[in-house]
Amino acid sequence: MKKNSPYHAFQIKSILADRKNGYLQKFYIHLLIWVIYFLYENGVIIIIDPARLTLTSTLLFFLLNALIFYINSFLLIPLFAFTRKYNQLAIATLLLIVFYMLLNYSLTEYMKVAKIPTMYSFLTLKHFLAIRGTRFLYFASLSYAYSFTTHTIQINKELVHLEKLRNEELQKRNQLEKEILISNLNYLRYQIQPHFLFNTLSFIYTQVMKCSQSASRSVMLLSDIMRYALHDHDDGKTALETEVQHIHNLIEIHQLRFNNSLYIEFEPENDYAFKYRRIVPMLLITFVENLFKYGDVNDPEHPATIKIDVLDDELHFHTFNKKKTSATNMISSGIGLVNVKKRLDLAYGNNKYQLLIDDKDEFYTVDLTLKL
Repeated sequence: MKKNSPYHAFQIKSILADRKNGYLQKFYIHLLIWVIYFLYENGVIIIIDPARLTLTSTLLFFLLNALIFYINSFLLIPLFAFTRKYNQLAIATLLLIVFYMLLNYSLTEYMKVAKIPTMYSFLTLKHFLAIRGTRFLYFASLSYAYSFTTHTIQINKELVHLEKLRNEELQKRNQLEKEILISNLNYLRYQIQPHFLFNTLSFIYTQVMKCSQSASRSVMLLSDIMRYALHDHDDGKTALETEVQHIHNLIEIHQLRFNNSLYIEFEPENDYAFKYRRIVPMLLITFVENLFKYGDVNDPEHPATIKIDVLDDELHFHTFNKKKTSATNMISSGIGLVNVKKRLDLAYGNNKYQLLIDDKDEFYTVDLTLKL
């Protein structure tokens, strides 16, 4: 997926919107908690002696305490406490205390000068330090409780997420091991099945040869083609010469079936280059097999044509045939056009081949150009 695609832009907007909603939710929760806490601390005074409570001074000192809470929670504790830099934490806390005391003292003096009524005035410096120091410790303790609680919750969430990922990975690995085991069992089974098949064909060939040369020849050709189809090619490809030879074998089998009465023109050109070129096995044979299956090869006026040519590193493959009246699609569902295209895509990619199919009412043409 390209980074500048509309879908990618939509993903970014969605992520940013989710983060914004998360921050807003946290803000409203914090605001609600502070309102409840403010009412809790000052509710008794409001009920018993509301004259003592002046909203301006109370809010200012309350905001100052909240400032200390957030500086400690989101700055000092994450930077020093969670990273175990305790010396730096002690120094930073002392500086924060000094900052808090200076702001408190300045705010109290300002209220005296401005003649703003307040219940936070002090008689002596010792009284001021005791009251404000206790207040600092109180909100600092709240910030530590908040930070370590949220930090623990976050760690637990991450552990649960990691455990979930680990379980998913374990399930995938178990599934993969199961599939590998099944593949190995199938591979062993398929090794046994061709072995049995070739032994049986060899026996049939020996027995039939006594009665019919053409029948025994057909069995031998069929055995060769099946051995070629089931052979495990190291690089997934075979010599083009071998593929062409088995096209010859397939044509010969069909000719033997119909006493050499089929009208087929097979014209490989530049065949000297075939042995030096490699191709995906059974690729061209697929088209030839479908030609026999769905094509009318009994019409001398319209003989089926198969052409193969190699120029430089480019293969040109062409088939033409008249269609049977019952044939609705030259490529069957079993060995289908989709399957052929997938094999071409996997082996060569979209830019290394061109497959053109002309499916008319009466005739069917395949033109394949392939970079070897």
